[in-house]
Amino acid sequence: MLSASVWAAESCDLKVEGLKADELASLGVERVEVTQVFDGDTVLLADGRKIRVIGVNTPELGHHNRPVEPLAALAQEKLVQLLLEVEVSRRKALPVSALLRVGGDVQDHYGRTLGHLFSLSGINITSRLLVNGLGFHVAIPPNLWLADCYFAAQQGARVIGAGVWRLPYYGAKLAAAKNLSGGYQRIYGKIEKLFMSQEFIWIDLIGNVTIKLSRRDSKFQQGKVLKRVLDAYENKGLGLLPAIEIQGWMIDRRRWGGKMVAKIQKGERNRWQYNLRHHSQWHFISAN
Repeated sequence: MLSASVWAAESCDLKVEGLKADELASLGVERVEVTQVFDGDTVLLADGRKIRVIGVNTPELGHHNRPVEPLAALAQEKLVQLLLEVEVSRRKALPVSALLRVGGDVQDHYGRTLGHLFSLSGINITSRLLVNGLGFHVAIPPNLWLADCYFAAQQGARVIGAGVWRLPYYGAKLAAAKNLSGGYQRIYGKIEKLFMSQEFIWIDLIGNVTIKLSRRDSKFQQGKVLKRVLDAYENKGLGLLPAIEIQGWMIDRRRWGGKMVAKIQKGERNRWQYNLRHHSQWHFISAN
C-alpha cells in the first residue's frame, strides 16, 4: 500500500533534468525565488506574488484569528523541507529557488496567484503533501492539470491512515449533526431529495446540507456517483442509495442575509451548501 502511494506522489513530479530555461518556458514553467512560507499551501515570491498552491488544502495555521489546526505546523515545515530538498533541521535560510507552473485560472478571489509548485529538481509539492496526509485534495476547474495524479496521492494516504486521515479532528461529520461549521469539511449523509433546473442540480442530504452542481461544470462532474444518483432519481429510488461523503468548502447560507435567512428559519432551505465542481469531491461510503 505504501509503495503504491509513493508511486502516485512521484508520478506527479516534473522531469526537468537537462532542460534549459527556454525549454522550461515552453512547458509553462518558470524559475522563481520563494522568500517566505506562510503555511502548508501558500508562499511569497521575491517578485511580490503570493502563491496559493494548486491541488491541496492544508490545515490552517491560525491566520486571521482562526485557531491553529492539527498538523498545520508540520505541513508548513514539510513545504519548506521539500523546497530546500534537505531535512528541516539542517536547512539553510530562505530564499530558495523553485519552479512554478501557473494555473488556467491565474488568481483566486484573494488576489493570490494559483500555481503548481515544484522544487528546483522537479519534486511536486502538492503530491508530497497529499501522500503524507498533510492536506486534502482540491480540484477546481479549470485548474485540473495533474488532478488525477493528486487524487491518487491523497487516496494513498487515506488507505494507510496518514496524517489528516488518522485524526478524529478531520473525520467526516453527519449532515444532520448540530455542530456543523463552515470552511473545508468532510460531510456524509443520505440523499433526501433532488431538484433540477436549467442551470443547476440541487441535492439535499438528510439533515441541513445541500450540494449544488452547476451545469457549466457538467463535464468535470461526470462520474459513477452522479450517474448513479441521476439514475436513482429517474427511477424514484433516491432513498435506496447508500450514504454519500463529500469534501470541500462548506458555505453558511445564513451569511447571505435577507430572504435566505428567512427560508432557513422556516425550514425551506438548508443552512449549509457545498458547490461540487469536480467528481473527485464525493463518493459512496457503503454498499447498503
